[in-house]
Amino acid sequence: MSSSAANFAQSAILRRLGRTFCFWDWRNGEFVVRVCIDMNLLAFENRTLSPQEIVLKSIRASKEWEAAQPGNLPNTISPINQRDEAETLLPMTFCNTDAAWKSDTKPAGLGWIFTDNTGRELTRGSSAQSHVSSAMMAEALAVREALIHASSLNLTKICLKTDSQTLVRAITTGRRPSDLFRVLSDVDSLAFLPTSPFVFCRFVFIFRAINGSADSLAKTSLSLYLGPRP
Repeated sequence: MSSSAANFAQSAILRRLGRTFCFWDWRNGEFVVRVCIDMNLLAFENRTLSPQEIVLKSIRASKEWEAAQPGNLPNTISPINQRDEAETLLPMTFCNTDAAWKSDTKPAGLGWIFTDNTGRELTRGSSAQSHVSSAMMAEALAVREALIHASSLNLTKICLKTDSQTLVRAITTGRRPSDLFRVLSDVDSLAFLPTSPFVFCRFVFIFRAINGSADSLAKTSLSLYLGPRP
């Protein structure tokens, strides 16, 4: 850890959480939880934490920090399915989604790619739809199709990545635009309700520059749907 990161961590410990700190960092264009370390254990007991303890402490500390913020209100939909925290531990499947949309004739190509925690591709899927009202609708449809595919593969822990920050916000806060209400209700049912097939489901925003494979897949799907140009 660099000296600047260490200083930030130390100040975060003193200001926010006492013995434990948990902070967020942009890494590979993605908003992810960094590390949660119990400094007293390291300093006075000379004991390091297991990966499982680190993850659980990170989850608990982040929840405590969020709950302590002035005026903090609970989200209508939580980005983490609220089940046994032990079930949220790795291994997890990641899924990059994207969509390509033509504003004039309203078709959309959808693409999604599943990878493991090492980045190795597991499988991918794509489809195309007509009469799609907006680019945002196309992105939401891609997420819904990816969740349906993940369910059919019996995946239970999944992190979906999209380069639409507005869509992530709509899903995780439950503030659904009226034109997306039906599709996002489907996403809600698949991801968060007690009947969900997933024990862990999270949605994160990533930069478009690192979502190139899903973008290419969506564009290819749209191109095949439109057929050869005259």
